[in-house]
Order: sequence, then structure tokens, then C-alpha cells
Amino acid sequence: MTKILVKLMHKGLKSHEHDKFSFETAPNSTVRDLINELHEEYGEKFEVYLGDTENRTLKRDAVVIVNGKNMVAHQGEQTRLSNGDLIVFMIAAVGG
Repeated sequence: MTKILVKLMHKGLKSHEHDKFSFETAPNSTVRDLINELHEEYGEKFEVYLGDTENRTLKRDAVVIVNGKNMVAHQGEQTRLSNGDLIVFMIAAVGG
């Protein structure tokens, strides 16, 4: 198993729910695999990041950070996860 840290951030969570937590995923898992697993594990709590819950596609304003860099700077949803990685899911803030 690959042991990673996950942090979920959005306005619907209480402050203590923003704490990072340990999560185990299969070896050679990708961000895409993690999205599927988190949706299975946390259901509605994770759906805030999904535009299409059936296909588990991320919302346009969902941002996934892998070890401090946007997953887009890596290989997008195909970014491979390794032991000790920190993956942060958040919703981009917009306004003016």
C-alpha cells in the first residue's frame, strides 16, 4: 500500500475538518485513482469537488495540489502517487 496525506479544503467544512489525514491507496495509484477512492470513502463530503458525480470528473474550479504544485504542472490526473505525498483538494476562490 502507498500511504499518503490528504487535505480537503472548502467552505462547507468545519476548521478541524481541514486537517490533513493519512490515507492508504494501492501501489502505483494516480490522482485519478485517488479521486475515485475518496469519493467511495467520503461520498457527499467529497462531491463538492466533482462536477459530475457519476463519472467522478472534477469541477472546473477544483484545484488539486500534489506536494505543493498544481497537478497540472505534473501529469494531471495521471500523476503517480508515492509514499508520503501530500495531496490537497480545494476550490479556487474567485471574486472581484
